[in-house]
Amino acid sequence: MTAKRNLLGLAWPALTDFFSELGQPEYRAKQLMEWIYQHGVSDFNRMSNFPKELRQKLEETAVVGAGEVIARQVASDGTIKLAIAFAEQRIVECVILRYHHGITLCLSSQVGCKMGCAFCASGMHGFVDNLTTAEIIEQIWWANQELAAQKQRVGHLVYMGMGEPLDNYLQVVNSIRFANNSSTFNIGMRNITLSTSGLVPRIRQLAEEDLSLTLSVSLHAPVDYLRDQIMPINKRYPLAELISAVREYVRSTRRRVTFEYILLAGFNDQPIHADKLASLLAGILANVNVIPYNEVPGLPWQAPTDKQVRLFMRALEQRGITATLRRELGPEIDAACGQLRRRLQGEE
Repeated sequence: MTAKRNLLGLAWPALTDFFSELGQPEYRAKQLMEWIYQHGVSDFNRMSNFPKELRQKLEETAVVGAGEVIARQVASDGTIKLAIAFAEQRIVECVILRYHHGITLCLSSQVGCKMGCAFCASGMHGFVDNLTTAEIIEQIWWANQELAAQKQRVGHLVYMGMGEPLDNYLQVVNSIRFANNSSTFNIGMRNITLSTSGLVPRIRQLAEEDLSLTLSVSLHAPVDYLRDQIMPINKRYPLAELISAVREYVRSTRRRVTFEYILLAGFNDQPIHADKLASLLAGILANVNVIPYNEVPGLPWQAPTDKQVRLFMRALEQRGITATLRRELGPEIDAACGQLRRRLQGEE
């Protein structure tokens, strides 16, 4: 039996080819996109402007979405975490976050992660697979399904879930362009943030893509000897190379870069670390997003005290560094990326 074609996340040329194979004109593909992305409809029988014969043919040959939401957690602040299973038990997570500026989706780009960051749950059991463009897009679709009852939609994307986005470069860039398309989710490019642990060649490649998104660099330490201990990628691309690539990126794109800095108690959270961080970033059009650590069972790191966070922030401000403290959302629902997946797979 021939597998049904998944139409969710399918690029326009492939979608029009599919309808052509069915003997249908191109405008049917546009109608289908409206049903899927604007109305969130996956049942072909509800697509009322399709003739009965076409609806029946689509039922026989196609599906909308290849994944299934297998777990859902809701926090008191409205944060929602979804675990989505694709083929062969490839489970990923995405998180719906409610901010004053709108609804943000933190989405995944890989199943597991190769980067091996010492404080992160996503890669604790290694790398499984890259997500396809369609699988990345499907996370947005499922999030909008969750929000439909409140007549809300995802308006911002952050590629900060499971995986290293720039390690799945082509699929991620394709998904960004797809989500930005006015015929799909119409998410503004300036409302999209891509996070990287520091793949220097890919940062340089991204600068040539003409995407006015926000690049976010997961820094987490201001000197090599500390970053080497928590982020293995630093041994391949040390801070001098990384910061040089970021400076080139800013010059090329004229876009402000965000540096993510997780505070790990007793490791990188002292005023001296803030001082070294300020020296490292001097002259870069950037802001620092300071994040108190979200503790993960099985990992030794602890969150800093509120006092330590205030001292760190004050030290950055005294050096003229623009810094924000990330608001913690959903702390009671396995908020760290990868935790829900581990629980579902019996790994914790």
